[in-house]
Amino acid sequence: MLKLFIAVVAVALIYWIWTKKNQILPKRNDESEPFITTIEAIELKTFLDWDTPVSCLESDGTRYGRQFKQKTPPELPHEQGCRCETTKLFYTSEDVFQGTSPVTKHKSALGDLCSKDALLLKNILLEIKKESSNGSFAELMDKFEVNDFSDEIRTKAISLAEQAYQQSQSK
Repeated sequence: MLKLFIAVVAVALIYWIWTKKNQILPKRNDESEPFITTIEAIELKTFLDWDTPVSCLESDGTRYGRQFKQKTPPELPHEQGCRCETTKLFYTSEDVFQGTSPVTKHKSALGDLCSKDALLLKNILLEIKKESSNGSFAELMDKFEVNDFSDEIRTKAISLAEQAYQQSQSK
């Protein structure tokens, strides 16, 4: 009789667990949704021109924020002639992992530039301002792939770089 009672209680317990399993045990979802967070950054951008100071060119594109190495942006202006500005950016962790980030225009004496053109112009200006040798402008420009500039700004960008080169040679 005791064995029968134990068997009935065990069956009742198993039945009760079976009916309440969704409440007792967590439901497994095979289609998990990604956890996406928004990242806030402050990006420092400088106005690209032939007379842009070296410190501005060097800090151009630096991002500041809680998730970045540098937490707070510097006080502006950096030095005399500084035309830097800070811009707030918001992007998701998915953007970071996919290698994409917000696409913004870059202000310059040539107008608003795309990121690719702005980076090439910035690197040319930095090289001109840091170059200590007295090589020719053509030799300096041979270090860069100027054909990577967009067609509509290529000649203007080279002209701006030449103006910066002439100014650096006159010092």
